[in-house]
Amino acid sequence: MVIKKKNIYSIKTRNGTFKVRIWWDKNDKVYLVKGVNFPDVITFGSTVAKAKKMAKDALELYCECLLDEDKIIIDDERKAIGRLPKSHVFPLFK
Repeated sequence: MVIKKKNIYSIKTRNGTFKVRIWWDKNDKVYLVKGVNFPDVITFGSTVAKAKKMAKDALELYCECLLDEDKIIIDDERKAIGRLPKSHVFPLFK
């Protein structure tokens, strides 16, 4: 895989804003996408616009899975998404 240039974009989803890295893959001739703080989020698109749309869909699906597992998500704007269990106390940091 040959990576030319990497750009970081903020993707706004219904669960928050998350950064992704988008770059052109010369071998596959597509724009590859990987989440900056969610490295499990990987997708692609034939254009940067399509790659951003696919990134939004992938991030929303990933967040949905995390929320179904009762996990808390902190987005790149430091907003918390999710529910705190009644049996646990979590410290908040500024």
